[in-house]
Amino acid sequence: MDSYDIARLAGVSRKTVQRVLTQAPNVKPETREKVLRVMEQHKYEPNASARKLSARKSHTVGLFVVQDASRYTLHTDDLFFGAVIGALVSRCADLGYHTLVAMLDVADLSPMFSMYRQKSIDGGFIVSWSDMREAVERLRDAGCEVGVFDEGFFPVGRSDVPIPRLDNYRSAGEVANYLAELGHRRIGIVTGNMDNHTAHARFLGFADALCERGVPLAEDRIHYGQFTEADGERAVARWLAEDRLPEAVFCCNDLMAYGVLKALARRGIPVPETISVVGFDDLLISAYTHPPLTTMKVPRVEMAVNTADGLIGRLEGWEEGRMPHAGFVAELVQRASCAPARRHDTIRQD
Repeated sequence: MDSYDIARLAGVSRKTVQRVLTQAPNVKPETREKVLRVMEQHKYEPNASARKLSARKSHTVGLFVVQDASRYTLHTDDLFFGAVIGALVSRCADLGYHTLVAMLDVADLSPMFSMYRQKSIDGGFIVSWSDMREAVERLRDAGCEVGVFDEGFFPVGRSDVPIPRLDNYRSAGEVANYLAELGHRRIGIVTGNMDNHTAHARFLGFADALCERGVPLAEDRIHYGQFTEADGERAVARWLAEDRLPEAVFCCNDLMAYGVLKALARRGIPVPETISVVGFDDLLISAYTHPPLTTMKVPRVEMAVNTADGLIGRLEGWEEGRMPHAGFVAELVQRASCAPARRHDTIRQD
């Protein structure tokens, strides 16, 4: 039994429990009584030396890379998160904080909660493709500071958790405008998991921009994926089987675009002569695919720095004016995987 457990049982934050232990004046009498009652019921006797250390900072933060072994594996050299992890560690060092990196599975987050309870860290970052909302709520309810890199399951609006915001709607709209300006009409899309805020925003931004230009997005040229390379391969196989291969396709991340390029190459279908392909992320390998991939560059390093500034700012008590609130937009990187529509194709509008 520790202060974390007392906070949970009393329905207050861990900081409130610490204020009660140190007899701080800024605690409501009824709250103080409730905390003391829980302590008495559970015969909680706080360690005196720990109480003296409770106000001190370790100037260390955790960086928890959380994977779901049943669905995917993340490593610190992950194509997308590698740059993010490096930027978080570097920025925290610049701000005077050490970083402890831990690889966890979403099925067992107990090591993360343990580090918070033992005060090994002052705060932490969660880097994951999984839905971490429950874990974040648990940490915030206990008064713990946490930042999250990947907004996919976190709607816009909460200010107590630093989360970098990318304007996925606007960024995907830029892809639609680019392909339309190249003269393409038979356009397809490979989406990500539509339960994910990021995937949903990219789909809507792309579809709305095409609609504004009077370019149809046929339902049978929408392939619903999960952000994996295999989704791109399956999309090509399906469209060819249905004789509905688009003349241009937007993949909502680079991994799915790699799958599309691989499937097309296996069948001898030239890119961009027959079909233009666009990705989203601009992973390092995208400049070296065959052909090099046109994609939307996500400013991952800048977003990671923004997240680090947000968390450290909360730990240091920076004034509101010093806290970062920047939003980000992806930038189109044109390479050789796209070309203007062939003139005879632009006449056909099936």
